[in-house]
Amino acid sequence: MASDKPGRSDQGGVGYVLKKFPVLSETFILNELLALEARGVPLHIFSLERPNDPRFHEDLPKLKARVAYIPGPPELRLLLGHHRRASRQFKKRYYRALLYALKSGKPMLLWRFLQGGYVANEASRLRLQHLHAHFANRPASVAFLASKIAGIPFSFTAHATDIFKEQVNQKSLARKIDAARFVVTVSKFNKAYLEEKSPSTGSKIVLIHNGIDLARFSPNGTTLSSPFTILCVARLVEKKGLPILIEASRHLRDRKIDFRSWIVGKGRMSPELDALIKRWQLQDHVKLLGPHTQLEVLERYRSSHLYALPCTVGADGNRDGLPVSIVEALACGLPVVATPVTGIPEVVRNGENGLLVPSGDALALANAIQSLIQDQGLYHRLRQNARSSVTSKFDLNQTVEQLKNLLAGGKP
Repeated sequence: MASDKPGRSDQGGVGYVLKKFPVLSETFILNELLALEARGVPLHIFSLERPNDPRFHEDLPKLKARVAYIPGPPELRLLLGHHRRASRQFKKRYYRALLYALKSGKPMLLWRFLQGGYVANEASRLRLQHLHAHFANRPASVAFLASKIAGIPFSFTAHATDIFKEQVNQKSLARKIDAARFVVTVSKFNKAYLEEKSPSTGSKIVLIHNGIDLARFSPNGTTLSSPFTILCVARLVEKKGLPILIEASRHLRDRKIDFRSWIVGKGRMSPELDALIKRWQLQDHVKLLGPHTQLEVLERYRSSHLYALPCTVGADGNRDGLPVSIVEALACGLPVVATPVTGIPEVVRNGENGLLVPSGDALALANAIQSLIQDQGLYHRLRQNARSSVTSKFDLNQTVEQLKNLLAGGKP
């Protein structure tokens, strides 16, 4: 089940539990892993699923950690073999965790218990000292159950879809917060939200922003040529508000504004967005560019004048926490036009480094973009403030140091 990639000994290190690894759109996880390894933290990765994207980031080969893909349903016998060993080794802890899963009456939690038994068994074999999961749903559930079985402390990072969607079991989320040694989240908005879910353990919820490599994401100093280029880097899903961006582009086209909109990413809304572009005959102005690697995205930032991300709250309650792409764009010197959803106003300050417009309002978005195209004084003031607005709070060197201290046993 482990990858064939050779690596150093993982003994005494940290086990990362992830839904799927690697994932092109989850650059922040790869950056975090590489930064921890650069600080001498031995890592071992447990992935619940195998990747299905043929493209990976250029920095992936730098990762030394081994990746173990947890056996799936077709490999149930192998999984049960791990459980036989776990039951003999962990005895009472194992059966208490099994009883917990059975009493829930939820078949899916029983499956998470089976996955957790594998992680517990391997974590013990590798002498891992801590388990950390990204996302509060499936990965955190597996880490939680593995922790119950093996007696190894666990933690998790909560993002957005894993805590905000209506189908999230809030009682289960609270139990995981209660059981974790600490919980990381990416915005003040998220932190306050999670503290409401588990008031008695709010002190263990820690704000650590998704840091970026400020040396990599920086302006390149070149003078940009016409047309005025609007960039959006996002998964093509409802909460990103991309139909609003396309509609705003229609307004700009109808006003004879010289511009182009680039949308980088992939997702299930791609056919719908493509149909909108064709319906409004925007093919000369709006391009769906598909998924990009990190270096390709960097070149898009440096070739653009403005970053736009009109996030909204989805019909299922899903929303963004604090999009990393906004921070990357600001670090590259791009003013940002966005909406005041969740943690976005914590980084986009209206009239300072960008403009905030009401969610779902294509006309307001078009007006804001037009003001930056036509008011050079406003545009250059926001652009001048962009990078300095993120350098103190989103430096990967600082954020990963916070996380490293927590993983090593430091107090939240």
